[in-house]
Amino acid sequence: MLLHMDQVLSAEECDAIAEAAALPALWRDGRETAKGEARAVKENQQADGGAPAIKGALSKIEATLGAHPVFTAAAQPASFVRMTINRYGEGMSYGEHVDAPYIHGQRTDLSFTLFLNGPEEYEGGALVIDNAGHEDIIRGPKGSVVLYPSRSLHRVETVTAGARLACIGWVKSRIRAAEDRALLFELEVALADLKKTGAPLSVYNRLMNVRNNLLRRFGE
Repeated sequence: MLLHMDQVLSAEECDAIAEAAALPALWRDGRETAKGEARAVKENQQADGGAPAIKGALSKIEATLGAHPVFTAAAQPASFVRMTINRYGEGMSYGEHVDAPYIHGQRTDLSFTLFLNGPEEYEGGALVIDNAGHEDIIRGPKGSVVLYPSRSLHRVETVTAGARLACIGWVKSRIRAAEDRALLFELEVALADLKKTGAPLSVYNRLMNVRNNLLRRFGE
């Protein structure tokens, strides 16, 4: 399941993160964290995660995503495995690759990109995700998030002008199987719709009971 969410962060929050990451000394060669063949196709910059300004920005992003109802319904996060802020300047790209199955000893089920600037601020730089043979080409608006399976082949096309700034991250889900997560997400959407339409509480509670029992069955 590939999911787009707009306005997860406000434009002002994105600008504040960009300002916090503005110092050139905060940036490292992105190839330092690449593994195997990915190192040969990766050309970007990553912000120093140990710097106080970057740690604060990442904590803000994690808290926001962890409280976002659509993100949590879709990802069912057990933990945020890793997050980093990256930058693609002119001429930079990341060729086709697949994310590591484990990072810091934790399984990566889902990957996400949070766009910290908008497509009007750079040219090129699309996130391209192979979705069962179909390519999804994404240049998300500022503050938006795309969530997708970590097993997907994907790439970032060459930035031809300007600079692309984003936060990327990986999630270990408490629901391991993708099809089970998709089923639970549909139930969450149905429950939200029932609440909006003022359905009888008895109907809502019966469906909530189904949802809870599926969480018990599918969860780790």
